[in-house]
Amino acid sequence: MKILHVNNQVRLGGAETVVRQLLRGFPGARLAVADGKTFPPDAHPLYPRVLARLYHTRLGALVERAAPRDRWTDRAFRRLAHGPHDLIHLHNFHGRYATIASLAYLTLRKPVVWTFHALWGVTGGCDHPRACRRYLSACGQCPQLGRWPLGAFDHTEAQLAAKLALLADLPLHIVAPSRWLAGVVEESAVGRRWTVHRIPNAVDREFTDALSPEPPARGERAASVLLVNRNFRDEQKGFPIAKAALDEVARSLNGRPRLILAGENSDWAASQLAQWECEPLGYVSKPAALAALQRRADIFLFASPAENFPCVVLEAMAAAGCVVATPTGGVIEQVEDGVSGLLAREISGPALAEVLARALSDPALRARLGESARARVEREFTENIFIERHRRMYEEVLRSWRPSA
Repeated sequence: MKILHVNNQVRLGGAETVVRQLLRGFPGARLAVADGKTFPPDAHPLYPRVLARLYHTRLGALVERAAPRDRWTDRAFRRLAHGPHDLIHLHNFHGRYATIASLAYLTLRKPVVWTFHALWGVTGGCDHPRACRRYLSACGQCPQLGRWPLGAFDHTEAQLAAKLALLADLPLHIVAPSRWLAGVVEESAVGRRWTVHRIPNAVDREFTDALSPEPPARGERAASVLLVNRNFRDEQKGFPIAKAALDEVARSLNGRPRLILAGENSDWAASQLAQWECEPLGYVSKPAALAALQRRADIFLFASPAENFPCVVLEAMAAAGCVVATPTGGVIEQVEDGVSGLLAREISGPALAEVLARALSDPALRARLGESARARVEREFTENIFIERHRRMYEEVLRSWRPSA
């Protein structure tokens, strides 16, 4: 089975973790990657390595004029339709490195699986529509302009129309990590005729291999709280909600609790949390380093207003940490409230503060929830289970594939 994975980056967040797991699980698989300055030797860049390196220097503007990156990667993406691979598995795809028309061209010529790490594929261009339901009929007048991946100009009506015209009737196979996301795809105007396979994300084996054999004696010292965030300035990742919760809790505590911040702009986040003793670490990418942080922390605080099935929550559970989270997207499928973690009653700072205060005040509760969380991961969210579910899905896709006339 010759599988080619296509993603925007080599290593960044949850999507890249999933790609890495699948490459390990299927040794013959390969990776095509669109963006970056340098690429591993075994990756196939959609933009030439020399140009990619020059693109990130002071010669970048000249390179872009001579060889526009998006046009080059779009042509390279189209050529995958005539390559040697049996199946193409897409991951992060936002119409940046290839157009919607090129995705349609590829899908008519190769079996295509597309893992939805967010909802861009069925909306007018947003990743998380939240309460907005315009994607069910016709977008426009978008309330999320300026929030990545949308820009300042409203092209959402045209983009949704293009997806309806070019993609809605194609034999796409969607991997939905959560029941919540599967339901959104199945009710959407664009995706209701696609085949949806629900395969939950799993804990990266590199992460579990790096965990110390036994968790530290967490109850023997002042409790610490860990926040892991790709970018603390990205409102979508929930820092405003986390800050509101932390400010509320700090007012009722004696002393200065310890807060560990891992992610881009962690120094800035620490400056917003003067009542806490903060340890800003910057962006942490290595699984071993993340495993050590999860082992150190008593509580993992997750405050996103909209998420799919975040790998970082599974990592906290695997480390037997006490997860305190907003009840969003697939998180409510990962964390059983009161059994393997604590969920706020709603997505808000005050609601999150209530459960955070409860966790901070009860070491025995934290220990019980953490052990239950670790057992749940070992039962349901291991990498071996994840790989086997993909194997069965790939075989089903290949059996059902019929090339277009």
